[in-house]
Amino acid sequence: MVGRLANRYRLLDRLGAGGMSVVWRAHDEVLDREVAIKVLSPDQAISDRILVEARAAARLRHPHVIEVYDFGRDPSFVVMELVDGRSLADVLSRGPLPWRAAVTIGAQVAAALAAAHGRGIVHRDVKPANVMVTSAGVKLVDFGISASTGEADLIGGQIFGTPAYLAPERIDGGPVRPATDVYALGLLLHLMLAGRLPWDASTTTQMLRAHRYRTPQPLPPVAGLPDEVATLIRRCLAKEPAARPDAATAARVLSDAAGLITPPPLLAALDAPTEIIDVPATHRHPLRRRLVAAGASTAAVVVAVAGVVWFAGRDESLPSVRAAGAVPPLTCQVGYAIKSALNGTLSTAVTVRNTGRAAASDWKLTFELPSGQKLVRGWSSGWAQDGQALLLTGRNLAAGGKVSTGFDASYRESAGLPGEFKLNDTVCTPQLSVAGQTTRPPATSPAATFPPATPATSTTTPATAKKPAAPPAPPKPEKKDNSGHGKGGGEDNSGPGKGP
Repeated sequence: MVGRLANRYRLLDRLGAGGMSVVWRAHDEVLDREVAIKVLSPDQAISDRILVEARAAARLRHPHVIEVYDFGRDPSFVVMELVDGRSLADVLSRGPLPWRAAVTIGAQVAAALAAAHGRGIVHRDVKPANVMVTSAGVKLVDFGISASTGEADLIGGQIFGTPAYLAPERIDGGPVRPATDVYALGLLLHLMLAGRLPWDASTTTQMLRAHRYRTPQPLPPVAGLPDEVATLIRRCLAKEPAARPDAATAARVLSDAAGLITPPPLLAALDAPTEIIDVPATHRHPLRRRLVAAGASTAAVVVAVAGVVWFAGRDESLPSVRAAGAVPPLTCQVGYAIKSALNGTLSTAVTVRNTGRAAASDWKLTFELPSGQKLVRGWSSGWAQDGQALLLTGRNLAAGGKVSTGFDASYRESAGLPGEFKLNDTVCTPQLSVAGQTTRPPATSPAATFPPATPATSTTTPATAKKPAAPPAPPKPEKKDNSGHGKGGGEDNSGPGKGP
């Protein structure tokens, strides 16, 4: 192995290896710092995959997501933040964790997933080997098989992922959904608290059948564990994706249970509307009259904190202080893509973006489904249908933030596109697409329709709702270690193991 890469990175120590890569501790001679470098085997397909990983992780800025610095070829490599810690798989090799430590780790993993899902990225391989535990918290690593929300999950008849942590819907194919990461989070929490997964399965076939057909064993009693954590785990392991909470909800429940303090977003607080404070008074104070009359010749100290204006030095007899600003108007953009429309079922990817300067609290997106369409399931919580109106609700959408989700719906004769989207009664700018072609609804019609056809993008035929009497063997995953306890740089199929 060469000792230098890109005439810049000097390889020092080998940290770990998997089937496709070797991870090194290296020194960046330009910036004079230590980094971690994942070097790929000489295979073009693998090289393209690690480039996808690098781009996905580089789009994220979160304290619990590993930071990507650089990418290069000949040989292909990705340069990452060097994490000084141990993999969660290594930590769990000694047995279950104290509940507060387990819940804290789960809260930080959930927060990392929420950040990724907000960017439209689904990790698809959440497991102990891909969680690094440090003195400052955890880092979610290895976005090598991550995908964008709405993409086809089953590619060439193969499932990319780890058998022990695959969500049931992934076995059937269909679009990539954030709920699959939440399912794996539920398994991770169960493993940390109980020391084992919620069923006995040692082979790939047994694992995949357990995901699809078996009811998870309940979490054994854990002294002191808040009831809401056990309830959350049960919800995360629901067979139906729509029955699971989203990652942001899971992070809030776990943070509250662990007693973690989550600071409010600073920019959202600064954009908060200025309040009016009425102070009881029986008369106007002479000093107040002098301040008003003197104008610029008198120095008055004004401090604005969290949108409330205070005048320093006034006494309680002063009259009311009025608002010093207006609420910024809400503006929004909605991306709506029909990814597939086959056999009376369509799958969509929906992105809601707050393009305004103020956060949208307790927000609600509403739009009319074309006639004949009916909601089957949402990819996240918050979806509901009232007549032909479809609703998506959430708690907080920060200024400049976005939510990526989607839903499946049935249709008759033809699929169609909504004509108008409203976020808290504000009309949003739409960006509509069908099978990769961008379009806009006509101004004179509430919905644009198109005939059902095989879309240009990769799709899969939805699984029939009726379960077979004797379930066939599921498709074989690409990864080979099925033990649930292997080691490797994110290439194992396991629970505990050592990652980069």
